[in-house]
Amino acid sequence: MAVSDDETVEIDCNEERRLCGLAGDDDEDDLREDAAALFGLSSEHPVHVGDEQQVGGQDQEGEGDEHSSKHCRPSTSAVWLDFEKIFKTVNGKKIRFAAKCIHCSKQYSALSSGGTGHLTRHRDRCPRRREKTRMSQSQISFNPDGSMRNWEYCPMVARNELVRLLARLEIPISLGENAAFEHYIRTAHNPKFVPVSRQTTTRDMVKYFTDKKAKLVETLSSSDVNCVCLTSDIWSGNAKEDYLSVVAHYINPDWQLEKRVLALVLIDVSHNGQNIADRVAGVLADYGLTNKVFAFTLDNASSNAAAMRLLRPIMSPYLGIDNGVESEMFLHQRCACHIINLIVKEALDALKNLIETFRTAISFLNSSNQRIAAYKSYCIATNIRPRKFQLDMEVRWNSTYLMLKHLFPHKIPFTTFMHANYPRAEGDQFILTDEHWVVGEKVLKFLELFYDSTVALSGVYYPTSPLMLHFLVKIAIHLKNYANDTHIRGVIQPMIDKYNKYWRNIPLLYSFAFILDPRAKMKGFSRVLRRLMNLTSTDYAVYQVTTRAKLTDVYNKYEEKYGSVRLNRVVPPNLSGKKRSAWDEIYDDADDVGTSVGMHSFASTLNIARDTSATALLHAASSSASTASELISYLDCDTVNQLTDDFNILHWWHQHKLTYPVLSIMAKDILTVPVSTISSESTFSLTGRIIDERRRRLKSDVVEMLTCIKDWEDAQARMQHMVDDKELEETFEDLYLD
Repeated sequence: MAVSDDETVEIDCNEERRLCGLAGDDDEDDLREDAAALFGLSSEHPVHVGDEQQVGGQDQEGEGDEHSSKHCRPSTSAVWLDFEKIFKTVNGKKIRFAAKCIHCSKQYSALSSGGTGHLTRHRDRCPRRREKTRMSQSQISFNPDGSMRNWEYCPMVARNELVRLLARLEIPISLGENAAFEHYIRTAHNPKFVPVSRQTTTRDMVKYFTDKKAKLVETLSSSDVNCVCLTSDIWSGNAKEDYLSVVAHYINPDWQLEKRVLALVLIDVSHNGQNIADRVAGVLADYGLTNKVFAFTLDNASSNAAAMRLLRPIMSPYLGIDNGVESEMFLHQRCACHIINLIVKEALDALKNLIETFRTAISFLNSSNQRIAAYKSYCIATNIRPRKFQLDMEVRWNSTYLMLKHLFPHKIPFTTFMHANYPRAEGDQFILTDEHWVVGEKVLKFLELFYDSTVALSGVYYPTSPLMLHFLVKIAIHLKNYANDTHIRGVIQPMIDKYNKYWRNIPLLYSFAFILDPRAKMKGFSRVLRRLMNLTSTDYAVYQVTTRAKLTDVYNKYEEKYGSVRLNRVVPPNLSGKKRSAWDEIYDDADDVGTSVGMHSFASTLNIARDTSATALLHAASSSASTASELISYLDCDTVNQLTDDFNILHWWHQHKLTYPVLSIMAKDILTVPVSTISSESTFSLTGRIIDERRRRLKSDVVEMLTCIKDWEDAQARMQHMVDDKELEETFEDLYLD
């Protein structure tokens, strides 16, 4: 770019000083050029100014004169980082004539004889440059792992992070334009923060959601994910709008379980099988998963069964299994926690009067601030930490358990206060008697196993399918132990009937997952069936043979599909006859009833028979043993003796995938199946607080985006635990009055 002869170029005071014969500011940068022009020296014989002596007579900054078109020495002043040099040709020589600020485009004279002082002054006071410097000023920050990084403020990053914040904390989307929030950010963090309207935030949310969803689609469609298992449920928000949640479970390349909410679809029509199937099919098509679904876990509603009948032909069979019994074996799984809920409801309905008594007493205390203050004073006087008590929700039996759990430690002060304050007619008994507390304590202990079972079977980051046979045994023992209890035996038989209705015929998936636990295998499975036979008076001999045959048949399907992965199979060592000292304690024939059954004690739940040959069992199946050689090798090896709670079954299969290349894929798929839909329920429990009065006007697609983004962010931090149950328990715990 050149400047025309008639163009006016601004001359500042530095130039005026030179016109008067005085030295300008910062002239040192150009003295070499002036000396060369005055004495006719070339760059090969430079004149050195001041005390800076060059080594070997060479100019380290570069050679040549800026007036020469052949030799153009780079300028050394840092001011040129902010200015663009403008040249023109005079008598065949290129002369630097002017300089243009790269920030504001203002031009100044830039002859070499004029120095750079005037440019430096403009650079320091240039408003555009100062603004950019302020906005992009780098700071040293620390990553979560302790490493350092340079941090720069970027408005777009701030807007994206605002979207993540709104979704994760379930904050109104108008936060970005809130005056109080703006004041906080400008005062404490960034004075240049620009408020973001809810419309802009919504657009940012759409873009962020679209980008994250595209990455999730790419992940699920990759060859690293063999299959996905789904859960789904229907819930209602406060705005009387029903939503269908669709959640995917899969195992990543590192053999870790992952969970992702795929969609939260508005279902504003009848909840029949056709409408449910249509929406689920739309989600599967959207993510390209119709040929990757291994299992679908749903609750026991008849509409879900109807939906599965419609979805089965739509979803391409993952293993090529025809529709029918074998397809039903995996594809449709019933929620175990929902069945536990039905069993417990049988007991709570029969114990309604007892539980209502405790509810009445708690309501009496909570209904008056004066009573609460009086109870607080009484507790302090008796050296007891004062607290209030939370009422349960009749639709959630786990809240009933938590209500009793937090009330019983305060039995004495609570009873004394009720006796002194609760109004009663003369001759009437007190609202809470010793009989109430005795039966209530029995109920509390009785419910504990079901509560702990629900929590354990609702896990996100560990396989739950291999746990089911453990809990079938635990619950059966639990019911039989309480069958003769004088206080609650009247409620046991309806619970046993409900147990037998759903679990007398054990789902094959539960058995397969249990057998694929290297601590159990076929021998452990045989022993478990013997224990269940004693507990439920059910003959499982035919079921055992059927399970053996089906297990081999399913393995053969995997052999057909994945047999090519067997390149260099490692032959497993022959471990038969190895001493099993760690298992000797459970090889006994003790009576199941009356034994102490711990929640996490594998050994106390199972007694594995010594005399069951896996090879013999498999030969009893219809499939040939040659195609099941990998399966036979696994079952013939001794069981793993690591019975601690921290045993990682997925890690074990990952370590042995070269030994069992096909069987490990089968194990990975079966262990992926969740036995509970609680993951879907907790998803909507969190979302339910979004669809409250303040967000009643939100569109359904915004609700879906907020829900998915929150889940995906929690997944990245592996924080998709049972948040709802944790918050529910905190509701009952955090009621202290001190």
